[in-house]
Amino acid sequence: MDCDISQRRMGYKVGRGAKILVSIVITLLVFMRLGHVLEANYDGNQSMDGFYRLDRDSVDVVFYGSSHVYAGVNVAALWDDYGIAGYDMAGTMQTLWNSYYNMEETLKYQSPRLMVVDLYGIRIEEEYYGTTNVIKNVSSMRFSLNKIKNVWNSVPHEEFLSCLLSYPLTHDSYKELGRGNFEEGVNNVGGDWYKGYKPSYAVTRYDTLPQVRTDLEQKIPAQKNRIYLEKMARLAREHQIQLAFMVVPYEGIDEEDQMLYQWAREYAQENGILFLDGNASLEEMGFDPAVDYAEASHLNHSGACKFTAYLGEWLTEHCDLTDHRGDDRWDSWQKYSDCHKSRQQDRELAQCTDLAAYLGKLQEREDDLVIVSLDDNYKKNPYVQLLEGLVGTDPYTLGSSASIVLEDRTILYRTPDEPEYLWYRETELSDIGVSRSYGGAMQIQVNNTVKNDNYNDVTILVYNRLLDEVADVVCFNSDGVLIR
Repeated sequence: MDCDISQRRMGYKVGRGAKILVSIVITLLVFMRLGHVLEANYDGNQSMDGFYRLDRDSVDVVFYGSSHVYAGVNVAALWDDYGIAGYDMAGTMQTLWNSYYNMEETLKYQSPRLMVVDLYGIRIEEEYYGTTNVIKNVSSMRFSLNKIKNVWNSVPHEEFLSCLLSYPLTHDSYKELGRGNFEEGVNNVGGDWYKGYKPSYAVTRYDTLPQVRTDLEQKIPAQKNRIYLEKMARLAREHQIQLAFMVVPYEGIDEEDQMLYQWAREYAQENGILFLDGNASLEEMGFDPAVDYAEASHLNHSGACKFTAYLGEWLTEHCDLTDHRGDDRWDSWQKYSDCHKSRQQDRELAQCTDLAAYLGKLQEREDDLVIVSLDDNYKKNPYVQLLEGLVGTDPYTLGSSASIVLEDRTILYRTPDEPEYLWYRETELSDIGVSRSYGGAMQIQVNNTVKNDNYNDVTILVYNRLLDEVADVVCFNSDGVLIR
């Protein structure tokens, strides 16, 4: 009898312990998933998040490092000009140890021919470097022993658990939640067609290019950086992958930085590692100090294109890489390139300030949904006549207020006279509607937000179907001046 009672008690304790363990595991998983939802808008985790969507064994070159990489290596241009399937696995102030664990993570899903590490992180001397920046680089990494090691070696150990759950970065992020936090197909830097490149269009004008000296003494980097450079070299050797170190150009380089890079150059030579210092070839790349820098730390899109052209030549000269253009297996890179070009066209459209030129650009574009809204007073506006080339009909023959929906430059919908709910379309990421209120006012709505509530005679909304997002919204009155 006593034995049976003892066994039941033991069974109860074991069962209770198992339930507690399961509860803890479930709670941790919920918090990690919640963390993923809340942090989905940060650059480092977007890059990692997009990496997991890649087809297995489809990446030939992976670039690791800080924002210098995602702002400076235009992988769309590498594809367009060389057929190189590259990916920027980069994040804000990514340390060399974060880069190393990203390399480990890469090898679970990809078999790259080349790994390229930007060395801006070699400047870091601290044992731990900013909890927020660390979390931005590790929070989207899938839960595994590799992630645990990454976090453990990146933050003080008393912060380990909270950083593993991403809590310090995400506890207030619920205030900024949007549809993209929950959906996997968002066309942002980590989306299906975006391979980690995040161009900047800011321009800071400088008078001269930074001067790189070759007569400086070397500076030995911090021990932790040396340890992880050695880990990178060993990892590449073990997996028979070519390794390269590079320095993406930046205007704010100083002598101490150059001394560290001198040490890294010699280390690379001694260990059979390729080395490219972009700051040493600025004139050869055609850099213009007044055009090519976003600010002291980053290239803008213009500078990134110049550096990437030079990088592509250097890669093809020193590495055995395959041109995958035309191969269906690498179709996502071509789609990425198409999306990248479409974004550039959207930017050009949004910068156009001349009405006639703007309407001309719309007639040349493809993959757009164009909605033209005409308010009550539009018939008194002489510039409305310019719309005829776009809409294919005399706009003055329409009702007192009207809307026209165009797709592929063909009229998809034109409002009737009745003040009724008119036209609606749902895309993967947006709800788009056109309606007329009983007061007669036209409304264009995207995701329940009215886009023409400023009472101008004419409003034109351009929706990019390829990117699934609004490309531009402009208005004009009887003066013909475009208003945004």
